[in-house]
Amino acid sequence: MPRPTLAQKRDFVAKAFCPRALVLSTPAIADACAVNNCSTFADLLAPFGQDVSTQITIQDGQGAPYFLDKLNIKFTTDFKIEKRSTHSRTEIDDLVHTSVLDSDQTNVPFLTEHGVDPSALSSDTSVWAPWYTLFRQQWMTTMQPSEHESFMHPVACVLVASGSEDDPVGALRTLQAHAAVNRVQTQGFSGANVLFYYVLVHDGRDPGVLQTIDHTFDQVRRAFGQNSSLLKINSNTDLIDADTSEQSKISSIWANTLSTTQPLDPHPDSVFGSMLNMRDVTALRDTVKQMMVRGIVPHMQYMIRVLSDQTANQRRGITGRLFSAGRRYFGTAAKASNTLTGVDGDTYFRYDSAEAQMRKLADYSFMLKDFRFAQSVYQVARRDFQSEKAWKCYAGAQEMVGVCKLMLEVHATRAEFDSNFEDAVTMYLHKTHAPCQHLAIRCIIIYYELLKHHKLYSFAPTTLLRVPNSSGALRAMACEQAAYAFLKFPNRPELRKFSFYAMLAAQEYQRAGIASLAHRCLRMVRLSLGATLATDESESSEKPVNDKSLDGSGTSRALASSNWSSIDSYINHELGTQCMAAQDYDHALQYFMALMGSDQIPPKLQSKYLQELLQLYLESSNKLDLESEKELAAGLDGAQNKRVELSVPTIDARMTRVIMSPDLEGEDGVLEWRNGGAAPSALVNGSADHRCSVGESVAVLLVVKNPLTIGITLNGFTLDCHFDAALDAKATNGDESESPAFAITTVDTVVLEGGQTSMVTVTITTHRAGRLTIRGATYLLCDILPTYKTLKMPGKRLNDTMEQRVTPTYSADTQLGFQ
Repeated sequence: MPRPTLAQKRDFVAKAFCPRALVLSTPAIADACAVNNCSTFADLLAPFGQDVSTQITIQDGQGAPYFLDKLNIKFTTDFKIEKRSTHSRTEIDDLVHTSVLDSDQTNVPFLTEHGVDPSALSSDTSVWAPWYTLFRQQWMTTMQPSEHESFMHPVACVLVASGSEDDPVGALRTLQAHAAVNRVQTQGFSGANVLFYYVLVHDGRDPGVLQTIDHTFDQVRRAFGQNSSLLKINSNTDLIDADTSEQSKISSIWANTLSTTQPLDPHPDSVFGSMLNMRDVTALRDTVKQMMVRGIVPHMQYMIRVLSDQTANQRRGITGRLFSAGRRYFGTAAKASNTLTGVDGDTYFRYDSAEAQMRKLADYSFMLKDFRFAQSVYQVARRDFQSEKAWKCYAGAQEMVGVCKLMLEVHATRAEFDSNFEDAVTMYLHKTHAPCQHLAIRCIIIYYELLKHHKLYSFAPTTLLRVPNSSGALRAMACEQAAYAFLKFPNRPELRKFSFYAMLAAQEYQRAGIASLAHRCLRMVRLSLGATLATDESESSEKPVNDKSLDGSGTSRALASSNWSSIDSYINHELGTQCMAAQDYDHALQYFMALMGSDQIPPKLQSKYLQELLQLYLESSNKLDLESEKELAAGLDGAQNKRVELSVPTIDARMTRVIMSPDLEGEDGVLEWRNGGAAPSALVNGSADHRCSVGESVAVLLVVKNPLTIGITLNGFTLDCHFDAALDAKATNGDESESPAFAITTVDTVVLEGGQTSMVTVTITTHRAGRLTIRGATYLLCDILPTYKTLKMPGKRLNDTMEQRVTPTYSADTQLGFQ
């Protein structure tokens, strides 16, 4: 059976559990790295440890050959096992907040007013929330070595000396006695079997050493064997003639690596490798490949064979376990305990014990991508850990059993791998001596990434919600990712479930103080629910109307007319509050105005929303200059552009009546209304516009209704009209054009109780000949908020052309105008 390759698996998981090498160097090497803006030799090697092309055939734990095409390795400069303090909520919030700072927090590419964009669903969810990707990478970078697993323990020590040293061999022997090497040999899983690899570096800035470097390297090889390499760097000594494009390409190698390994550390203007050329880059890459192919991989293969032989009895099955149990309970000789207490207070096994050796065997097999054999060893070790009540070790084995199952090409059922991860997270959080929150979160992240790789999005929400509630912003990020998983369901996106989890994420982000992401999540809920209800009601005759200023008034209309009005009110209130806190008064007013359209909100809540709306306007009124205030108060032409348009109260334009005397033929009288509220026949059926004399008063009757359950007042109620002077009047009465063309009365106060309908009469008196059109009504809501209501009706239905018959088209409105 062909083995799975790295290209078929998540790079993230492979890099998280790759081999590590401790790199120590002399001061001369530190100087050679500093001129290339690298603090250590490990930083100089870091870019070339990713996807090393090994291209070799090796044997698995059972002796079967398989092809290893690529492998990763990480270089470190120290090794310590220290007690790790539990991450506080503040620390996690700060890490999440830092991940958010440089990301686009407003773009929602996968949602529109009309639903989910199918083209955007093909992209990975990490594109929708780049702050999660940054946090994920940073969290894995901060992982520290632990006694229960060998992944963070170096498998090799790389010792580096310069050819310019007086005694390079002696310098390398001095590095062998370094304190970090001693910690690897005494505290690490590798112990005394750690591999030593030696690198002799020739610095191109010292040309005098070039003639003797080969001889010096022969001395190093004779002293330390074949696990040694010669590396020549800093060949770009003539910086004046350097190729700018080549240097930019070289610098990007390290910049790209730092953006992955240290995503939150800013390196905006850093230039790397200024003393290197492309030959040096190739030499660095070849050195790392040689180190892997000649040194590290064969060493790990040798250790796998040795450990496999040493642990054969433990892996033998029921016979071996019964023999071990009989020796444990019926043996007479006293035996030293294999268990120790770690720095965190948890039980772990001595590194020379059979249990620890099995864990090392499984980890080495996993790092070399022999997942099937690693899984079988993890399962045997798990039973031993459980019997000794070493819960941290047991949780780690459970975690890796689940990872192995998902790394294999053969898909397992959910019951086979989900229980492993669930058990591991539970053990990390509740059974260890101190909660291992960092390991539990690592387990959840790894599991989620593997689920995404296999497109098993239906399992993702349950997995992500295992993040502890005390994690603050991390809990919010988990809820947000769970919401995205519902959009990736294979059959159709689950918009309602998406909205629910996005709402939870918004609340958690708000508690964590990340208002920008809370605002974004609430906008997503508004869009998704509106799109869902619009789809459900697609057969309805009323179509949603787009609103450019918000996410669409169709969204509010669909929500307000459904059973989701309470959620709609909550979302609008939260969005408005957040905009007000950010001093974005324009959008805050629009969100608070949307709260005024529902009659299903309890009276106390409606009263609160209304008071907040009025207070918001008072706080934002200082943005209006005095000229605009005067223009608003006078109700001048264009006032509708200065006032807000609320849905409270409602004014039915179809019920508006224009009453005038005399009528069209000069006879006194008043046109009576027809039963059922139809407009007078002279206005509807007459071919000419309605006319009145100059100086005549015309009464306009408006039916005003309060849809709320609380009382409101309308102060300074009047009409907004547009006047066009007659052509002959423009020619003969030029001096009178500056005088008012008409006068409109103002109703001082209109009091409307909850649900009350009232009739308001406004009188218009014309002073010059022309055409006057009623465009809307203006007033002060509760004597504070300038409000405008548009009065517009469609004219006669047009049926002259085929297009007009297919698409409803109406003539211009003439019912609210007269001459």
